[in-house]
Amino acid sequence: MKKQQTKILVNGVSSSTIGVTDRGLQFGDGVFETLRVQKGKTVWWQQHMQRLLDGCHRLRFAKLPDIETLRHEANELLADCNSSGTLKIIITRGYSSSGYAASTETISNRILMLTPGHRHQSKADQGIVLGVCKQQISGSQQLSGIKHLNRLEQVLARTECQSEGWDEGLMLDHRNRIIEGSMSNLFLWQQDRLLTPQLDQTGIRGICRDRIMSLAEEQGIKVEQCEIDLGDLPNSDGLFVTNSLIGIWPVVQFRCRHLKERQFEIAANTRSLQEILEADICSAD
Repeated sequence: MKKQQTKILVNGVSSSTIGVTDRGLQFGDGVFETLRVQKGKTVWWQQHMQRLLDGCHRLRFAKLPDIETLRHEANELLADCNSSGTLKIIITRGYSSSGYAASTETISNRILMLTPGHRHQSKADQGIVLGVCKQQISGSQQLSGIKHLNRLEQVLARTECQSEGWDEGLMLDHRNRIIEGSMSNLFLWQQDRLLTPQLDQTGIRGICRDRIMSLAEEQGIKVEQCEIDLGDLPNSDGLFVTNSLIGIWPVVQFRCRHLKERQFEIAANTRSLQEILEADICSAD
């Protein structure tokens, strides 16, 4: 069977190239969203677009992206797709000279990429190894929560995960508080309570994170956003990480150079949330 290729639109035209003076390439000056595609449809489109617009607004783009144009181009890419995949949308400030300042007349560039296939299902079933990265996460309130294109901290963290043999690695702030994973948000169980790090100073409030909190509360589960230290993890009743693409990955092994390694059974509450979340994803638009 022929492998399906990634389909790309650049400013509405089928292309795999963009000019070298694009500010996303020069400075990481832009934002992105990565959406799960389920049965040929995007999942949580409105929530992703709201965050995309918020990021462009906070980065002071001269003009915000037109969501109807993005929807039209996404539908064009999805026209022949009836299975699962990943849709990545990138908005850059546009082309400019090598200086940091950009003209207010700069026109933004938009890139949409559709990659077929669903990733990491086995890890959702079997669970993962979770480590703790040496690479910390910065604490800039100006950029907090923006899915901007400068992801070097996450790139270094993912490289560390690969070298250590972890499936995912936690990232701490300068006070050694847990913020998030290199590509995910963290949840832990304390008996029947569900805890997740408070993200008021830095980190990304994941779309899937928000959805899990809502779904858990609908099930009568008390959810708390709070400060979480590394020492809280080995004493918890279970851990899992999440993002829009992977859903929920249960943690079956936690490794930290300063703490005793801990093995976890996958909590029944986690399995229940997995089922509820996947049902929500299948019904989402």
